Amino acid sequence: MHTLTNVTSAEGGQQQGPALVLMPGYGAGTGFFYRNLDGLSRAFKIFAVDWLGTGLSGRPAFTGTDRATTEDFFLESLNAWREKQGLKSFILVGHSLGGYLAASYALRHPDQVDHLVLVGPAGIPVKPEGWESRFSGDASSLRTQLYKLSTKAWMSGVTPGSVIRALGPWGPGLVEKYVTGRFSMHGQPLDAVEQNVFKDYFYHIAAARGSGEYALRHILAPGAWAHAPLAERLHELKVPVTFIYGEHDWMNPAAGAEVAQQLDKVRAKKVSCHNSVRICYFARVAVLYGGFLGYLVSHIA
Repeated sequence: MHTLTNVTSAEGGQQQGPALVLMPGYGAGTGFFYRNLDGLSRAFKIFAVDWLGTGLSGRPAFTGTDRATTEDFFLESLNAWREKQGLKSFILVGHSLGGYLAASYALRHPDQVDHLVLVGPAGIPVKPEGWESRFSGDASSLRTQLYKLSTKAWMSGVTPGSVIRALGPWGPGLVEKYVTGRFSMHGQPLDAVEQNVFKDYFYHIAAARGSGEYALRHILAPGAWAHAPLAERLHELKVPVTFIYGEHDWMNPAAGAEVAQQLDKVRAKKVSCHNSVRICYFARVAVLYGGFLGYLVSHIA
């Protein structure tokens, strides 16, 4: 599994501080953390890791056929990576779908996770009853037809990566438009040099052989509702947890806040740790790693 690390310091010695493992979200890679690595590396042994079958990690044939075997694909490969690195335990940070998987890892291997940090995690809320009804009005309407088409594509395993690969020479152009649009709207936009480098990186990890990307339909239903919502599972969590959301987060902070409140009621029964559940909102990268670093150093390290 592709890993970026600072275990050896710039001076040639061993980096001091607790181990911090960063796991990216769906369709992303360790490169997405590039603005955070310098600040965090001042206090932690950083391991930014691409999930198996994603990013710059190996792309074996995807073996997941349902939620359980899909989680096994990612969680057991991460555990094997941990053993190879010689890590007994670590602070585990997961972003978006990586947050869902990180939480699942902490539930499965609580003795290996010192602290769980969920950054804009996917898969928290329970799907509202009758959610699909908003698309089932006029069967001939464009809205209903688009919903049916997107649902069929989702359940048949069509992914953003498969679309980019199918576009051939037009794929890079699509990625460039996406990068320019998405990463120039909020927070600290990419400058021209960053955009040029990042679009190439993003294209190549998206256009690589399909593997881990096929997990999507097994973990999330159309609408990005988890088949096994974390809201119904995190009460079993035996490690401290911090939720972090951005000011313009794609994920709903209210869902994380509700889970945090529920965990606060039972936390004393599960973990002996003061303020082990915390909600943080950050709008800018500098504030993100500054607040994150300050909290972790004072409460965890």
